[in-house]
Amino acid sequence: MRLPPRDQRDYLKIGELAKELSITPRTIRLYEDLGLISPARTTAGTRLYARKDMKRLDAALRLGRCGVSLEHIQRLAMGRTEYPTGAQASAAMSTQLAALQKEIHVSIKRLQQMDRDIATARGLIGQCADCPNRPNRTDCPHCPVDKHVELSDIARLIWDPECP
Repeated sequence: MRLPPRDQRDYLKIGELAKELSITPRTIRLYEDLGLISPARTTAGTRLYARKDMKRLDAALRLGRCGVSLEHIQRLAMGRTEYPTGAQASAAMSTQLAALQKEIHVSIKRLQQMDRDIATARGLIGQCADCPNRPNRTDCPHCPVDKHVELSDIARLIWDPECP
């Protein structure tokens, strides 16, 4: 049986879903193996992903891009099934979500600090924009970056005073 064209159906094949989410079919199969999505299949075995599968996978991918481990994503996706009542599942999932939110807030603070450090480094290194000298201590002994490199860890990485 041939499937109708994509614009005439409410589901996607694996390659179409991969393209839609900018990932590989292998990534989709990994999330499938973890139990996060469960596509329907044709009699020939072709995977068919509904809109709910795409939304669920997209949410998991976004968590992963934020640094959440696959194990944590799997616990979130599958955890409620471990409890006999909605009240128990709700309490457990709420605890997990609170912990995840705390991790995300720590990551946000870390990223904000990195953003400030990068801005400082850009400002320091921008002072050399019109410098005709080679960027080293020998050819530019009065380098403004070298004098203020301690203001930014990123600037130190780029313009380490111990390097030539």
